Amino acid sequence: MDTLRTALRAAIPLLMKVGMFDLFPPEEWIQGDNEGRKQLDHLWSVLLELWSYGNELITAFNAGFLLSKCQTLICAAVNINHMRFAVMGPCNPPMTKKVTGGLTKSARGPRARNSQSIASSSTTGAGALPRQSTTLVPASASPGYLGSTSYSAILAEHRPEFSLNVDNSSMPTTLTYSMEPERLQTGVRLLKLLQNLTICDSLIRRYYTRVLVAVIPEIVTMSIVRSARNVLGALDFEVEDQLQNTVRKVSQNTSRPLSTYGSMTVEQYCAAFTEQNLRWEAIGIIFATAGMSLSSTPESDPDLYQVAADTLARESLRAQLVEASSTCLTFSDQASSVNELLGFCQYSNFVLLTHVYGDSSYQAWRRLRELSATIYAAGLHQESPMGDNCPFFLRQWRRSCFAAAFSADKNQATFVGRPPSINYRYSTLTPPLDISERTIVHGGDELNAAISRLDSFGWSAKDEVDRASVLRLRFILAVFRERALEIALGTGEHSDTVQNSDEIIKQARESWAVCPVRLRYDMSAEGTESGPLTKSFTLLHIYLDYLYTIFLLQRTVVKRANTGHGALFDTSRTMLSNIIKGNADSDPTFDLSRHRAWIFLYYGLPSASVLILELLHQNQGIGTYTTALPRAEIIRNLSVFISCLSWVARPGHGNYHTCKEAERKLSHILDQVLDPQPIEDLAFHDATSGLYSLLDWYHPSNPNNWDFNSEYLPPQN
Repeated sequence: MDTLRTALRAAIPLLMKVGMFDLFPPEEWIQGDNEGRKQLDHLWSVLLELWSYGNELITAFNAGFLLSKCQTLICAAVNINHMRFAVMGPCNPPMTKKVTGGLTKSARGPRARNSQSIASSSTTGAGALPRQSTTLVPASASPGYLGSTSYSAILAEHRPEFSLNVDNSSMPTTLTYSMEPERLQTGVRLLKLLQNLTICDSLIRRYYTRVLVAVIPEIVTMSIVRSARNVLGALDFEVEDQLQNTVRKVSQNTSRPLSTYGSMTVEQYCAAFTEQNLRWEAIGIIFATAGMSLSSTPESDPDLYQVAADTLARESLRAQLVEASSTCLTFSDQASSVNELLGFCQYSNFVLLTHVYGDSSYQAWRRLRELSATIYAAGLHQESPMGDNCPFFLRQWRRSCFAAAFSADKNQATFVGRPPSINYRYSTLTPPLDISERTIVHGGDELNAAISRLDSFGWSAKDEVDRASVLRLRFILAVFRERALEIALGTGEHSDTVQNSDEIIKQARESWAVCPVRLRYDMSAEGTESGPLTKSFTLLHIYLDYLYTIFLLQRTVVKRANTGHGALFDTSRTMLSNIIKGNADSDPTFDLSRHRAWIFLYYGLPSASVLILELLHQNQGIGTYTTALPRAEIIRNLSVFISCLSWVARPGHGNYHTCKEAERKLSHILDQVLDPQPIEDLAFHDATSGLYSLLDWYHPSNPNNWDFNSEYLPPQN
């Protein structure tokens, strides 16, 4: 008995961890009388059961289901054969420990703290959920894309040469999975949130009427929205069992691979993930697309004003949409295979995360890495050798998914100065055709006629600027960007930087020259009607992307070969002047503040930094550069640019603090340019010291420095 009592003393931390310490006070069971022995026997039975359920119970505790110092929260029913724990309803005093701010802890954002967490319990008695089984396809059932060096490659390549009959009777085709109460209730709250947020429907409709950079085909997204409303409309939200069964059904659907075949129609494809086949990736697309649309919807929008009348309410709504879409992706982690639908959802969630946390945030970077993994695992980086099993429209949509991910990967890698994740050397690099979604969906003679009208470079002769044309051009430019990043971010030990850079610049300019005039911002005639703001802003974005690839290569040549300064200054001036010009456009029905902040930081800050540091250098008379710059023009544009940095991003925007920091540093340097001080004056060092932490993403020896143009600065003692 003494030995047992000693062992049980060691169990006190476990009892405290799972909230049962107060049910079995040590002063009662450590004593040696008969009552103490009864308590000891009772406790021993409990501990044996705790040991068998240990990991699950600790997980439940960490999730907020089991609380310390709360005697009424846990009901311990002990008998000879079985002991179980049931999480009870609200206790008195009320719960003080819960998961705050998010559907999942990893998805929680700082602005979600004031709103009720979707992951925290919102219904009385919701915790008293027994584990119930959900049949899922095992994760090993579909390993995804397997390349030419995979374990099965040799047999796959020689499959026609032999007949292989395998007995699959012993191989599991389904998996019985016990759905945790926390996950089940989180799924229920997701359904309730979607039912309540009918604003998502109108936000999504506006998104597709205004935005030219939408990646997911409109027919796919709208099919998901309609089917989700049908599914939710058939439920009685007062009956918890109906909601729980729907969560289990959606989870089961998500575990199944999406099957496709060559004769599949668009309607049949959409039916594979809608209505009774609804999946978490599909629901996640609703939340993420609505969140992206919210970022560009002005506060004066009447529909939005009804549900979010002020800035705080809008931020709360955005936080909910971020949480919800991220949690749908968390639910999709248990899927047995990957597909383009998951890729579309991850891409949309990535864009939304940049709006909320900023383009340099780890949240966005991590999501983009997950998207890259999906691209490879789904085989979207390679044209399928079995193309006959994939309908034409789906082949184009998979190309679109890859093109969007590939482009985003290069932009993000450039912005933070890190290597990209999707390598063009391992990809087929087939851009989507310059054919509208409507024509692709319609198919038949209309599609054949559109294909026949493509020129030798793959461009259509149509007059309108549509999403297909924009995505195609963005992808083509992204290929040149990755080649530029190989030089700018690489070591350059075994390459001729000048020759390779010149070759890439030449090819990029040739590709730009054959682009349709309708897609070229630099070809728009002065004084002509440019069309909607979304069109002109999108074309400006594409043009700056093209110029920035040239800028990166020219700057690398200047740094490594100390030549080509004039070309770099010319490109910088062109970029800065076009940013200033484009900033003058406005549209009261479209909020571009978050997108403008990206433009100013991504393209404007590097070009402005090159120019302002060169002016500072010329003031000090340091170095031997003789390039004559139009000083008045540059100072005028720099002044406007710095002024814009002060307001382009508003408090609560992901890039707000970065814009304010850039404004502060550039203002100091411009003051030094306009009111030169002796080089020995410490004010010079004060004005430029901040550069080392903000402007340089490409310095080969220290990528964390803000030394955007260190060769232009005077030597410092």
